[in-house]
Amino acid sequence: MPEARLVRAFFVFGFRRFLNVSNSIAAAHYDSLLVLDENGMCDPRIIGETVYMLGNGTGKARANDRGQAGRQVQEWRLLFLSTGEKTLAQHMAEANKELKAGMEVRMLAVPADASKGLGMFDTLSGFEDAAALSDALKARVAKYYGTPLTAFLTALCEPDKRHAWSAILRRTLEGFIAQSLPASASGQAHRAAARFGLAAAAGELATAMGITGWPDGTATTAARVCLNAWMNERGGVGNFEGDAIVSRLRQVIERFGESRFTRWESAAAKIDEHGPRTIDRLGFRKTMEHGLGDSLHTTNTYYVLPESWRSKIFRGMNINAVNKELLQRGVIALGNDGKASSLVRLPGLGTQHCYIVKTIPGLAESEARAA
Repeated sequence: MPEARLVRAFFVFGFRRFLNVSNSIAAAHYDSLLVLDENGMCDPRIIGETVYMLGNGTGKARANDRGQAGRQVQEWRLLFLSTGEKTLAQHMAEANKELKAGMEVRMLAVPADASKGLGMFDTLSGFEDAAALSDALKARVAKYYGTPLTAFLTALCEPDKRHAWSAILRRTLEGFIAQSLPASASGQAHRAAARFGLAAAAGELATAMGITGWPDGTATTAARVCLNAWMNERGGVGNFEGDAIVSRLRQVIERFGESRFTRWESAAAKIDEHGPRTIDRLGFRKTMEHGLGDSLHTTNTYYVLPESWRSKIFRGMNINAVNKELLQRGVIALGNDGKASSLVRLPGLGTQHCYIVKTIPGLAESEARAA
């Protein structure tokens, strides 16, 4: 069997093949690495559940033909990774499914492009091109698969060195997180950094054991490159839920800012009678001009009706959590009564509560800003 096919047949599981016997395969990789190929082969309607299952370490409980609990539920503890042309979020979106924070931190999206013009490689290590390097890696994996791990576990279990190894692991992991994240980083970012930090710590420990032949710090540098790539892809180190809330609002404004927000003449509380009729209105849009001559520019403030805010823009979300997050980020104005909504005299509707969107991070400066 050619070496490349050998690697794929025994060490890598296609996502479709894995799903047929997922519990058994996951349990067989207890305390090991499970490599899955092409997440696009998994039904986008269930891939989120699959990620939760793998990350939580517990299989599905199945009943027998009498409706009673069947055999014991399988459990595992493993690291898993998957390749794919699309991120988990992009794949789930095809089935109108939303990525949850728990899924995101269990399956971190790291772009497979080192931005060096060599695809996923950042150096050719003396090979003629990326294809030659890839073929060499496949051949060596097929030949030496498992050999370093055997040596690693043997050294790790030496009674007189266990405390020293433990100290290296702990020191490397803690140092990696501290040097990689700002103090303001969210708990989710810390969880992600700990995953990369564990890989860094294991690599540095293997180097200290004389197994890798790498210079000190090589594993840490590689892990930090991956962590930084994840943070750049994600857009920061804040909580995923907060970013998702802002993203949801930004998408609505980008898509419906003109069509579903009635134009409001700034001079008075009246609707622009010359503008087109607004169908399925979400609220009102007030445009203000600033500056003179070449510096003249406009800014928009959006007044969103409460029912549209709850049941259309943020449908399915905890509205109290939404309001708290947007107030903290300065996206919406705080009402005089200390609440997230404000009493405003709206054109044709009179005085009532609405949500005033002042600014939207990530949207063009001229699109939404305080009037």
